[in-house]
Amino acid sequence: MKAIIYTRVSSNEQVKGTSLEDQETKCREYCAQKNIEVLKVFREEGESAKTADRTEFLRALEFCRKNKSKVDIFVVVKVDRFARNTEDHFGVRKILLDYGVSLHSVTEPIGNSPVEKLLETVLAGTAEFDNAIRSQRSIDGMIARVRQGITPWKPPIGYLSNQSKKRGEKKNEPDEIDPAIFPIIQRTLKRFSREEIEQSELCAYLDQEGLSKIRGRKTTKQMVEKIIGQYLKFYAGIIMNPWLEGEEIRGLHRAMITEDEMHQIIAIRTGKYIKKQPRKSFNPLFPLKKTIVCGTCDGNLTASRSKGNGGEYGYYHCYSPSCEMRNRTIAKDIVEREFIQLLQTLRPSRQHLSLLRETVMDLWEEKRELFESDASKFKKQLDSLTVKRQRIFDMREDGSYTKEDFLERKAEIDNEMAAVRISLNESKIDQFDIEAAITYATKFVENLDRQWVDLKDDLKPRFQKLIFPEGVLYFKDHGFQTTKLSLMLQQKETARDEQSLLVTPRGIEPRFTG
Repeated sequence: MKAIIYTRVSSNEQVKGTSLEDQETKCREYCAQKNIEVLKVFREEGESAKTADRTEFLRALEFCRKNKSKVDIFVVVKVDRFARNTEDHFGVRKILLDYGVSLHSVTEPIGNSPVEKLLETVLAGTAEFDNAIRSQRSIDGMIARVRQGITPWKPPIGYLSNQSKKRGEKKNEPDEIDPAIFPIIQRTLKRFSREEIEQSELCAYLDQEGLSKIRGRKTTKQMVEKIIGQYLKFYAGIIMNPWLEGEEIRGLHRAMITEDEMHQIIAIRTGKYIKKQPRKSFNPLFPLKKTIVCGTCDGNLTASRSKGNGGEYGYYHCYSPSCEMRNRTIAKDIVEREFIQLLQTLRPSRQHLSLLRETVMDLWEEKRELFESDASKFKKQLDSLTVKRQRIFDMREDGSYTKEDFLERKAEIDNEMAAVRISLNESKIDQFDIEAAITYATKFVENLDRQWVDLKDDLKPRFQKLIFPEGVLYFKDHGFQTTKLSLMLQQKETARDEQSLLVTPRGIEPRFTG
């Protein structure tokens, strides 16, 4: 069996990355597994794919036509690399079948029988979607466990797995310590953090303490590297969220070492000495900390907690030595409730949202012309090819073409029309993306208070910066006083003066990619 491979990306950025190479690698691996010989690879570069000219796709079809009986299979990674809608997909499939070539997708079950064709249309849309949903639900469940302080995976050496997965249960409890191994690793790490043991001595020291006897084999350098590297944060009571880079959660499991000892070990390994754990710049308990500005001295308010009879209470307060409001606390609950009320007052009117939509759409109309120009170009090409195709049939009927000439010319035109038809459809698809974007944006702006409440804590400072780029003034006993609003909300005031929003200020135009 012999095959050609077709790879395609939809942007120049992907061309510069690894998408094309990754597709080709997967296709070649597929062919190797099936004992299929690869005759040629056709690479559709990003610029060509985006404008939908499909020059390499056309070359691939022509290669199949001119090499009938020599090419058996047309290999792609996924059918969406082949065509982006069902009509185009099966139109080209028929052309390939006429050449004796079958389409193979590396990642999707497709074939040529009626049942397989049905599966191809149904499963291509539902099976992958179902798998994605299942995978996402599984990941969401594991993220929830991590944020509860429980690791959903096997714990490192020194802890005992509760074997919940083998019992068909969800892991709802933190990992227990291994009573034999935990103290050995704990003593070793603490001594290493105090520089009482060299890194080169760790293997021997762990075995001397009895680790090799318990495990039944000598401790290797690879194991030591994991203990003082990969597992170190877990030993300090920290769980890393692998699905969100940089997110750290305080685990419910018993820690071996303190965070200061962890940072000391890291410092020893890297040659940098850190005596204390660096303070985190963001505290989820006080999301407004970097946004609120003291109305008396214009300094940023800080925040802290204090203990009372009923538990711990949070407060915002000014810490500037020269401010008369120094150490005069404002209850966290009061400040954040007033902030939500402030956001409610900034809710745009329906008139403003309508003008905002018109503003964006007005600018988009200029960009739309580019897409419509492409669509018009492909429509003209398709009309011209349709006329040529009819002329070929006419010349066959009047005897100007022999049967062989007729089939040759018809095949060339059909291939060109297939490529141009895909180009036309894709140029139309791109035109409608802006509608969904505007709908989402206006819904977001319409409910600022609700958006702030629902946001994850670590995203709230960015949201606040977007609405109040220079912060927001707060006066004790008087509440908030805005300083400068974002441009989007300033335009709300402009709308009241009946000034047009249809001219976008220079330098802030939305960017669109062609």
